[in-house]
Amino acid sequence: MSEYLAAIDDPFETNADSDGFIDYTATTDFGEEMLSLLNEKVQPLVDQRQFSLVFQILAHLMLKIDQVDIDDSDGEIMMIMSACDDLWQQVLAEANTDVQQQVFDWLCHQLTLSSNFIEDALMTLLFTYFKTPAFIDAKLAYTAKQLRAAEKRPNGWERDFQVEKWLKYHLQMMAAAHVPDQQVIEFCETNLTVPRVRLFYAQFCLQHQDAAQAVHLLQTVKKLVTDDASLLVAFSQQLKSVYQQQGNQKLYRQELWQLLTEYCPADETLFSELKQSYAPKDWPAARTQLFAAIATNPRADLKPLYVQENLLRPLLKAVVAADGLWDMRSYEGLLKPHFSDQLLAKYDQEVRKMAATTGTRRKYQQLVDILERMLNYPAGKGTVHAIVRDWRQQYPRRSAMMDELSRLK
Repeated sequence: MSEYLAAIDDPFETNADSDGFIDYTATTDFGEEMLSLLNEKVQPLVDQRQFSLVFQILAHLMLKIDQVDIDDSDGEIMMIMSACDDLWQQVLAEANTDVQQQVFDWLCHQLTLSSNFIEDALMTLLFTYFKTPAFIDAKLAYTAKQLRAAEKRPNGWERDFQVEKWLKYHLQMMAAAHVPDQQVIEFCETNLTVPRVRLFYAQFCLQHQDAAQAVHLLQTVKKLVTDDASLLVAFSQQLKSVYQQQGNQKLYRQELWQLLTEYCPADETLFSELKQSYAPKDWPAARTQLFAAIATNPRADLKPLYVQENLLRPLLKAVVAADGLWDMRSYEGLLKPHFSDQLLAKYDQEVRKMAATTGTRRKYQQLVDILERMLNYPAGKGTVHAIVRDWRQQYPRRSAMMDELSRLK
């Protein structure tokens, strides 16, 4: 055992400076050494079914990773953790009950301690595996204990975060353990101030054919939760599905409309769903109103919807109005056969704006690349000739620019 743990420790020590920090220049070697070690030393132990030993090695490595001081700009830690996940999966899928119990107890203990960034990985292991009835009952008791501990914390955002986290996992375990319905109902109603509990309870009600209660829960929570976009989307999506199942076309469309204009502005999938709810003759008028409503949301990008509906003139207007040439390159192939003069004018405007400030030779090469692209337009030759003439008059002292312009075909 000591030999393997020393092998784990070695890359942490040899790649760190005198202060124990692994800087950016050493992270690649560190990552390669760790991945090689896992592949060449630990994987063979898995193949030999030495699962208890592998568990101790992986546990040691994860605790080392949690404490390492490193410039992880290139994501070496994530690659190591991913390799560890593969090994954990093999261990937990094939190990006997005794080893699984060792891992389970270790995970439960570690999750009671503070950690830097391995907590999510530990939680994933605990709640992804250990699915026998005995382990599910143990997790049910464990999550209840952790929830009680979280509720005893001093009031504040950390308490709220921990309570919500353990409520979520405890509800999952209640479902997995097939806790009696009345017990689930009482637990949910006791914790209805937590939005995610309301979402779970609404789904529970739907599974038990109580759509009216589910709608009430979802409608109420939407009014309470205004600062969590992901939760609003989840509630609205669920409510939309309920209305659709009930055949309530009016409320179904209203919820879709709100999703498209507020919570998920201009979402293409939701847009297609809303379109399918209208008769073809009624859709154009509804679409016009919808686009006007979406346009008021500063986060919305209508261009993909214009493409979906083959509305080329509104697409052209949006592309021309956008800053820079990013959208031009995205939609040029669709628009060029119909609006070549307008696109060429956009290129002309943007390329002159780009040339107004000096830059490196690389910038001038990019400008020439754009000019060469413009030459492929019907009126491109004359426009490019005028630009080059103007630049030669305006910027004669930019030798790098003049040099790059000379290579223009």
